[in-house]
Amino acid sequence: MKKTLTINLGGIIFHIDEDAYQALNLYLENLNKHFKKEEGFLDILNDIESRIAEILNEKRSETKQVITSEDVAEVIAIMGQPVEMDQDASQGTRQDEPANDKGEKRFFRNPDEKIIAGVCSGIAAYFHLDPVWVRLIFLLFVFAGGSGFLLYLVLWVVIPEAVTTSDRLIMRGKKINISNIEKSMKEEVSELRSRIGTIASESAATIKRAGAGSGSFFEVIGKNIVEILKIAGRGLVILSGIILILVGFGLLLVLLAYTLGWTGGIYSETEISALDFPTLSRILLGCNIPVVYLQVILLMVVGIPLFMLFYNGLRMVFRFDRIKHLGLTMFNIWIVGLFFLAWSGLRIYNLYKYNDEKQIEITLENPSADTLMVSLFPDDPGLKYLRNDQYNLLGDWKTIITEDRELYVLPKIRIEESNDSLFSISQVSMARGRSRIEAHQHLTGMRFQSATSGQSLKISPFIRLPKEECWRGQIVDLVIRVPKGKFIHFDPEFQDLRLYWYYPMNASKESTFQMGDNGIEVTPGKNYIKVKGGTTSIITTGD
Repeated sequence: MKKTLTINLGGIIFHIDEDAYQALNLYLENLNKHFKKEEGFLDILNDIESRIAEILNEKRSETKQVITSEDVAEVIAIMGQPVEMDQDASQGTRQDEPANDKGEKRFFRNPDEKIIAGVCSGIAAYFHLDPVWVRLIFLLFVFAGGSGFLLYLVLWVVIPEAVTTSDRLIMRGKKINISNIEKSMKEEVSELRSRIGTIASESAATIKRAGAGSGSFFEVIGKNIVEILKIAGRGLVILSGIILILVGFGLLLVLLAYTLGWTGGIYSETEISALDFPTLSRILLGCNIPVVYLQVILLMVVGIPLFMLFYNGLRMVFRFDRIKHLGLTMFNIWIVGLFFLAWSGLRIYNLYKYNDEKQIEITLENPSADTLMVSLFPDDPGLKYLRNDQYNLLGDWKTIITEDRELYVLPKIRIEESNDSLFSISQVSMARGRSRIEAHQHLTGMRFQSATSGQSLKISPFIRLPKEECWRGQIVDLVIRVPKGKFIHFDPEFQDLRLYWYYPMNASKESTFQMGDNGIEVTPGKNYIKVKGGTTSIITTGD
């Protein structure tokens, strides 16, 4: 039966047998003798004791509560003997490059190189990276909807700070033994001494400048003016930096939102007024050029200058050293982006290089009638989209992308004054392509109906393109010529189609119009729309 003692080691209470206690006490006394002459030896010993307590605590279990001699011997084997350190030093062994120095590794926040909380520098220490690159990654996530800011806060709360020397060693994945603890502590002391020396040098220089300032009255005034100008200059630099940060960050955020389609389209009361980049690219180029490829090019060409504005603004405000080779790297990426932009521009030009056109005259059975009746085909599949609230804009054309990925394009309807006393109708269809043959294929692939019966004209509400086909300039231009003094009547369904200004639908929901001296107009005494010279205006009789 062995005698058991109770000790407090590193803030943890242990039950230890007498033999183990004597071995542990002798080991700690040897460590005390070895480090007694070292600067900061008390901190070194405290860290060593804390590490020993951690190892011994792992040895305990529900069935084993007493520390034995074997446990202490294992601890000493892990931590190492002071004699071994002396032998390594006498033989010239480099203790900063041991053969097997890898140990347990965990995430800690690094307080020694922190800017805010040490999250980025802790991650960099864990992966053996430069903290600058980790900070840049977090900055990119900040631009991506602010997720980087939220992630930083979460990691700030979750990851503990490396308070002790053991924590700092674990953070870098180094073994926690007496050699590494001593080395880490010496580095900390050396860094602290360097900081104190820097502060002392700056203080001495300040005192020296103050002592040297006892010149004549005008010299003192001149020096004060120079100092004021320096302060004003620094303030101007900081103000300029803040402006660059706000402009660069704001424009970069807008560019990301537009390029990645975060906000979608911007809608007015009746139609879309701004189309997000992914949708626009998908309609115009998605059949031939991947949308992701176009997004990357746009971010490279426009995003890099905006990022450099933001980066230089940060440097002007916080006055940190430039990131080595960052400017040159960004410039090279920008040049590559310009090259791909030019190459893509040439490809896009080739997609629309040739055009084909087909014009037909639609014959009316009774062109001399007083009124031309215009309506939509009752069985057209596009009728279910008449009341669609959202349109995509392609220049002067409005489109709808159906749930079946079909593209519907609104036709153009123009009403002009006839040169004689007869109604006449012309229909011009156009399309583009990489060759005349392809342009003709796009033209013949369009589906748009128009037919006459008596004094009536029926048309389709939309030009329908084949499924999954991109837009290649397919349009239908319908010109209706109305004799002076005669009428044209539109079916009320045209109110829901929201055609462009070529069709004069007025605010009073009128559907019958007369060709007058001022263009197409409604009954005198009411509001009417005048279409003349390609310009639409709503006026009242007597204006």
